Amino acid sequence: MAFTASYRSNDDVLVFVGAHHVFTPQNSTLRAVSAGFAQASPAIVIVEGFPTSMGASPPPLVDEANRYGTPQADEFAKGEAMYAASLALRHGVPFVGGEPTREEQLQALVRKGYTATDVYFAYLVGGLSQSIRSGAITGPADPRLTDAFASSALWFARQLSLQPMTLADFSARYRAMFGVDVTRDAELTQRSEPGTSSPVALLNQADMFTRDQHLLATIEAQLALKKRVLVVYGAATGPPCPVLSRRSWGSQRSGRRFPKDPEAGIGSDAGVAQKSQGRGLARWHVRAMGAPASALDQLGGAAPNGAGPRWVRAW
Repeated sequence: MAFTASYRSNDDVLVFVGAHHVFTPQNSTLRAVSAGFAQASPAIVIVEGFPTSMGASPPPLVDEANRYGTPQADEFAKGEAMYAASLALRHGVPFVGGEPTREEQLQALVRKGYTATDVYFAYLVGGLSQSIRSGAITGPADPRLTDAFASSALWFARQLSLQPMTLADFSARYRAMFGVDVTRDAELTQRSEPGTSSPVALLNQADMFTRDQHLLATIEAQLALKKRVLVVYGAATGPPCPVLSRRSWGSQRSGRRFPKDPEAGIGSDAGVAQKSQGRGLARWHVRAMGAPASALDQLGGAAPNGAGPRWVRAW
């Protein structure tokens, strides 16, 4: 379920869009991205999926964004990142990637005890999951899985400076880890999801820490330069409250959910609340759009003083 979360302090405005990774022409994530633009009136947009080191509006990604919504769009161009980038281009606003380089990610994981092959395998599992979710293949039994795997294997091998893994080697490792053949695994798309206990998911969670730290540093840098920032990232990342709450967000924060079902509360307020807080956070606001408390509770971290209610919750 997609959401927007807004932070404001003096002249600084940050709107975080938590994306549900889908690849359809109309969905809750795209509505959330559009709402994020309206809320932030951004001077720059930070999106998921490519390194910050590529610079502002890198030409290859401009080309991808211009393919959004066309028959030429590939998996990446169909996603919310390129939708946000296409809106940025339409508004004359630069966009940047929020990712570290693959080398930075790899070295961080190696320091935590993983091998390059561990990382490669986890990325391949995630790549096949994305191929299914994007509609490039219908499922693990789709004969096109062979081509999808070969494309991902070559792509990630180049990024990690490894020899491409064969489908036979991947399948053997997959079977040893999950106890099922990859082409018969009904849970393939769930194997790398955050919150699960599979070895791939645990590696991805460790990788997420590196990515989050880089994203937070990128947000801080762009706030200092541009003042009005829109971030579009996977909802699993969540609003980066633990670090951003160290800033003195002196006016307000607000949140909104965008349910997948267009009739499940969009356009109606579930509640609004405000409360005094310490450490420069004068008040906090919550606006929940037809979402259950359990869904909203995961959006925020603790208040800046380490106590009290989370900054986003249902009322």
